[in-house]
Amino acid sequence: MKALEAKIKHALANKGIKCQSVYRMPDLDDTRVLIAFNSSDSRRLTIRKVENALTTLGMGEVKVPREFQRLSSAFLHLEITFGARTEKPVVAASM
Repeated sequence: MKALEAKIKHALANKGIKCQSVYRMPDLDDTRVLIAFNSSDSRRLTIRKVENALTTLGMGEVKVPREFQRLSSAFLHLEITFGARTEKPVVAASM
């Protein structure tokens, strides 16, 4: 398991969240990660719990969608985006 995936899995485990697998999406611009959870072990799991666990990693801003996506009847997944946005958005000046 790669360093990022292992770090995420350990951070979730430290918060008592059982994670089935972590997969880093092949994307050059963003760090996107797919996290799969066994639905029978995650009945009381919330997006907020996952988000709180991931913010402890210190990787900057964490974008977590508002709902779980279902992979099958047995698995749920979240697609997470990591990365601090240090640049301010460019806003067109009104004339």
